[in-house]
Amino acid sequence: MTPSFPATGLSPDDAALDTLVRAAFGGNARVREQAALAGGTYNTVHRVLLHDGRRAVLKLAPPPDRPRLTYEHGIMATEAMVYERARPVAGPLVPEVLHAGTVPGDPRREYLFLGHLPGTALDGVRSGLAPERLSPVRRELGRAVAALHTVTGHVFGYPAQAGLRASTWPEAFGAMVEAVVADAFRFSVALPGGGARILRLVSANLAHLAPVRTPVLTHFDLWDGNVLVTGTDRADGPGLSGVVDAERAFWGDPAAELVSLALFGDIRGDTAFLEGYRAAGGRADFTPDLLRRLTLYRVYLYLIMFTEPTPRGHDRDTAARTRAFVGPLLEDDLARLATPLV
Repeated sequence: MTPSFPATGLSPDDAALDTLVRAAFGGNARVREQAALAGGTYNTVHRVLLHDGRRAVLKLAPPPDRPRLTYEHGIMATEAMVYERARPVAGPLVPEVLHAGTVPGDPRREYLFLGHLPGTALDGVRSGLAPERLSPVRRELGRAVAALHTVTGHVFGYPAQAGLRASTWPEAFGAMVEAVVADAFRFSVALPGGGARILRLVSANLAHLAPVRTPVLTHFDLWDGNVLVTGTDRADGPGLSGVVDAERAFWGDPAAELVSLALFGDIRGDTAFLEGYRAAGGRADFTPDLLRRLTLYRVYLYLIMFTEPTPRGHDRDTAARTRAFVGPLLEDDLARLATPLV
């Protein structure tokens, strides 16, 4: 049977999966069970059980000719780098990199086998947790994020994108915003207020990023769907079991992490997370300057969310719903950027 690696986001067939498993784990390795995992919006993700009992997670990148945002080029290698750098400080809370490679016959298409982490995503159980049962795991998460933020680099921006890296954070972040605005133009996505206005407002506020002098490993996608927990039936609440999906990480301001950690909300209300984060050495002093930096980071995240439905191939109604929700949030934060700092 000839392996089939589809040119869409669909799953590889059994022969293709076996090909990748043998490349990663040796010629005698075979798949006993496999299941596609929901939630991935870029890579295809599978949970794999081998005949010898080993468990792994396979992440398969889309074909190189599939439309994508500029920052998304090379992000699978970024994910592997993040876990390798983070495991010395976060231990088993981040997956082990088991094997990284490229698809046979398509050297520009990457795949990655990771160690399987136990647990379920927090977003699926959070609504059923009373505050006193949720707080302990949020404190654990705060401590884990503080540990991640001890990992530092030598240059700001995206590891796999030379055009989105710079020696200073204002320069790198400015390039990141310019790239997604250019992506919106390339995909004929009309941004609220227009791309030129957005670039002017961001540029006028880049000076607030100048105090960030050390490139810190920043996950930037730590919403509840990428936080794993176990023991959801325990009386004292679940425990933290993993932090995953780090392909969108960059070297930057650790404060940017607070945006996805409180997606569409305000991290200042997550007192348990902040207690854990500060107790483990993280800094979060909500001065006017920090609040302005958080506004910039929300603008960047909302620009991505507003633009990506088109390269993702979302149907018209789904894209319209996403933009109807994100658009007003983006406009509110752009209005904040237009006001003097007080």
